[in-house]
Amino acid sequence: MENLRKIREERKVNQLKIAMDLEISQESISKYETGVAFPSKIILLKLADYFNCSIDYLMGRTDNPKINTDNLSAESERIENLIFRYNKLSEKDKNKLEGCLLAIEQNSMDD
Repeated sequence: MENLRKIREERKVNQLKIAMDLEISQESISKYETGVAFPSKIILLKLADYFNCSIDYLMGRTDNPKINTDNLSAESERIENLIFRYNKLSEKDKNKLEGCLLAIEQNSMDD
């Protein structure tokens, strides 16, 4: 959590405030900042949401705290296109597609 302290200090927020807002202990925040402990996935997501930054930034994988909205936008457009195409299918074809998805999911679990 290389950048947790950095972003916290930049935003002028103390450990106690974060701990109270996220309903965790101040000691946990301190341990995350010093590398003694690592947050759970849920806490990691809460911290990223709290600071409106990416998880990659908190973990030191990037120096840019901003979330890359280009990828989010492209993914949203792709999902909207799939939903639009799905809604145009007949019930019979929707059932076929759902069967295919189940088979793919099952196959990926077996890998």
